[in-house]
This record gives sequence, structure tokens and C-alpha cells, in this order.
Amino acid sequence: MQRYYAIFYPMEDEWGVRFPDALSVNTSGKDIDEALEMAMDALSAMLVFGRKGREYQEPRGFEAIQAEAKEGELVFPVTPTEKAMEAYRPKKRINVMIPVDLLNRVGEALKDQKGLDRSKFICNAVEKRLNEGVDARS
Repeated sequence: MQRYYAIFYPMEDEWGVRFPDALSVNTSGKDIDEALEMAMDALSAMLVFGRKGREYQEPRGFEAIQAEAKEGELVFPVTPTEKAMEAYRPKKRINVMIPVDLLNRVGEALKDQKGLDRSKFICNAVEKRLNEGVDARS
């Protein structure tokens, strides 16, 4: 995944974050930890939704970004997270016919699984099958 360096700067009661290589991506947090979390989320959204007509340059290295930072500002690497990127991926509701007994088996398998519902389970199964490169007709 692409890593961008962000400049974290103190504000009155929080830390602001700007990405010199993605100028329209800005965020903030009440402390450095929250600002970093928000920066990962903002970067993830940008990478999922695309540039939408904005021209972002390829991410530069630490030294180039550090040279732009002012006194009292910090530079940290920011990498998007799979979890945040998944949350931003567009989704579409569809109707799919699944035998009731198979759907019941899925429900039973998920009973004790936190954070996993039938939709996520089915998407994961489809993704796995496609990644295997197996003929979808089999």
C-alpha cells in the first residue's frame, strides 16, 4: 500500500494533519494518537474514492516532507488501513437466491463470530473463490 508522509501541527486544543502530496486531504484529532487514526482514515478514503479530478503527486520520501515542516510540526508516515478502505468501498444491494438450508448453515457458522455477518461472510467466500482462479462454473 502507498505510504504518505503527513505533517502534524499543533492547534489550540488539538493536532491538525495535512498531506503535502495530497493537498485536499486534511484532518485533525484531540491528540497525536487520534490525529494519526484520523489521518489513516482520511488517506484510506482518498485512495478508495480516487482523485476525482484532483492531481495528487506520487508520495515523496520523509526528507522532502520534513523540509516543508515548520518548527513545532511533526512528520509521520501514514498508511491506509484495510479496515478503513473496506468501509469506504462502494456497496450495492442485490437479490441472490440461496437454498434455505445453506443459508441456515451460514447463520450457524456465524453465531459466535463477532464483526462478521452473512453479507461479509458471502463476500469473503466470493473473493476467496475468485482469488483461487477457479472456473466459476464449477
